[in-house]
Amino acid sequence: MGKNGELSLGIDLGGSKIYAVVADDKNNILSRAKIPTPDDGDSRKLASSLLETGKAALEELSLTLDNVAHIGIAVPSPVDPESGDCHFATNLAVKKFSMKSLFRELTEKEIFLANDGNCGLLAEVECGSAVNYKNVVGYFIGTGLGGALYLNGKLIVGNCGLAGELGHMIIRKGGRLCGCGHKGCVEAYCSKKAYVKAIHKYMKKYDEATLLPPDKFNSKSTNIKSKYLKKAYQDGDNAVRASVDKGSEMLGIAAAGICAAVAPECIILGGGVVASMGKEIMGVFRKSFEKHLFGIPSEKIHLALSALGDDAVALGAAIYARKKGNV
Repeated sequence: MGKNGELSLGIDLGGSKIYAVVADDKNNILSRAKIPTPDDGDSRKLASSLLETGKAALEELSLTLDNVAHIGIAVPSPVDPESGDCHFATNLAVKKFSMKSLFRELTEKEIFLANDGNCGLLAEVECGSAVNYKNVVGYFIGTGLGGALYLNGKLIVGNCGLAGELGHMIIRKGGRLCGCGHKGCVEAYCSKKAYVKAIHKYMKKYDEATLLPPDKFNSKSTNIKSKYLKKAYQDGDNAVRASVDKGSEMLGIAAAGICAAVAPECIILGGGVVASMGKEIMGVFRKSFEKHLFGIPSEKIHLALSALGDDAVALGAAIYARKKGNV
C-alpha cells in the first residue's frame, strides 16, 4: 500500500447496489464494500448510503475518510460540466437534488462526480481491456444501460454533460417505453429492467413459466440480479433467453450506428450483467453488430468484454477524482 495521501475512494451508485473501492495511485484495489441501493426516492438517504458504503470499504483497511486524498462518485445521470453536479437519476426515481451539496453537508469534504458509464470506460482505458486505444466506445449493462465515448485520448462529455448517453439513443420509432419517458431507446431493450419487462410479456404471451427462482422473481418484479439471469439462461429458460438475446441484438444495431458517427477502434461491453454472462451476450451482440456495420471492416474494431467487471465503475470514479476530472 502506498502512503495514505495517495489513496482514492471510488463509489458506484447503481440501480440495485452501491459499490465502493479504495484504490492506490497505481489503480490497485485495496478493499471493497457494497450495500443495496435505497429505492424510496429519498435523496438524503441515498447520500447517506453512499457515505456508509465508502466508510465500510475504508474500515476494511482500518482507515477513515481523513485517510483518503480523493473521493469520486459515479452516478447514473449526466453530470453538468460547469457545476460538476448531478440533479436527477432516471433509474433511481430521484430528482431536483444536488449530490455535491448533500455529500458536503454529510462529510465536509469535496467530491468529484462523474457519469457511471464515463467512469467505467475511464477505468478500462487506464488499466483494463481498452489500454492502448485512443478511440473507444463503452456500453455498461446493469439496471439501465450506461454508455461512454473516449475519443482522441479524452472522455467526451459534451453539451450539458450529455455526450455518451448511449442508452438513450432511439433505435426504434414508437418502440418500447423507456424509463426516461421516450419510446424505442436501446436501454428499453438492453438492461435488467428491460429484460424483466420482456420476460413478463413473454410468459403472458406464451403461457410459459420461467426458471428464475420464485422468491426472487414474481409478477411484480421490476429488477433481477444478474446471477439469476445467468443461471436461467444457461438452463435453457426460453423467456430469459429471448429477452436477453433481443437486448443483445438491439445493442449490436445501436453500436453499429454509433460507429458511423465516431469510428472507434475498440468497443467495450461491461456492467454487472456482462460480468455474469458476457460470453452469452457477446456472441449475439457480435453477430448483430457485424451485420449492421457500415464502412469499416469489422476486423478493424476490437470488441472486448470488460477486464474489470464489477470493479470498473467504482475504480473509474476513484481515478476520475485523483485526476480531478482532467480526463
